[in-house]
Amino acid sequence: MTHSEQMHEVRTIVENTLLELGAGADSEPLESILIRNGYYCGRRFDRDGIQAVWFIEENEIKFYGKDGSVQHVCRPAAAHRHAPQRRVA
Repeated sequence: MTHSEQMHEVRTIVENTLLELGAGADSEPLESILIRNGYYCGRRFDRDGIQAVWFIEENEIKFYGKDGSVQHVCRPAAAHRHAPQRRVA
């Protein structure tokens, strides 16, 4: 899978999950590139105070509620074929 295909998949998962978690549908999420020690390490998305962080090395997306608590965790390559790996109530 190319990086652009992977980014499309991640953005689709983020968009759908942010809506499920209560973010409004009136705008695109604010997207930031994450750099650690000078190297690309993922993306951060924010809409209405609900955040998602894609950690590229772990290939994991963590979703955070407005209070900062983890609401949902998934792996992009498996997200469409399997149930979420961990769901926090």
